[in-house]
Amino acid sequence: MNVLLHVQHLLGIGHVRRAALLAEALTAQDMAVTVAYGGFPLAGQSFGTARLVRLPPARAADALFSAVVGENGRPVDEAWKAVRRDRLLALFDELSPDVVVTETFPFGRRMFRFELAPLLDRARGRRPRPLIACSVRDVLVAKRDPAKLAWMADAARRWYDLVLVHGDPALIPFRASFPPAAAIADMIHHTGYVAPARPVAASAPGADGCDEIIVSVGGGAVGGALLRAAAAAKPLCAGASD
Repeated sequence: MNVLLHVQHLLGIGHVRRAALLAEALTAQDMAVTVAYGGFPLAGQSFGTARLVRLPPARAADALFSAVVGENGRPVDEAWKAVRRDRLLALFDELSPDVVVTETFPFGRRMFRFELAPLLDRARGRRPRPLIACSVRDVLVAKRDPAKLAWMADAARRWYDLVLVHGDPALIPFRASFPPAAAIADMIHHTGYVAPARPVAASAPGADGCDEIIVSVGGGAVGGALLRAAAAAKPLCAGASD
């Protein structure tokens, strides 16, 4: 089975880490996976034996996602978008995939509709038609505009067969951060969390980890303030001398 996986990270790297694990798991099931990668290169990031096709890289201009910028640090223009779109469509035509997976879109990455909408339209029109799935985390960035939420649900219904939510509904169901989830309930499949395999412990756990505080910013690029605040608060903690 031939799989095309589109992934675009803009700020943090959590989306890329999850997509890489999915690509590795799919190749382990004897699937031929091609990753269409639109972000800047990440040192040490591997997609296993999946084929990696780099699109012209882009990232967010700032933490507010005010614009998408390219390699030159300037906002991308229509000519740049046309090159990305055409390369992605050419890759689809070359592969004629059995499965197309987009990471986050349509529940995010709306700034990349210029290439993803044509890709999905072409996939829907191909005969035989590939299975089309969205790979999305369980907690979305909050959207205050009801029209944007409605567009996401409509886009999922228009283009997709499956919405693969990487989480546990017993902890956080998709509807907690996506109120229109009921409109696409038949498409949603909670997959459980995507994480590396746990290593087998060499020995029984000792005291390591006891009475410690873990501060996490996930894969985000804007967690410095939280880490600095936690470090500054250390003297307030019992046992801080240790």
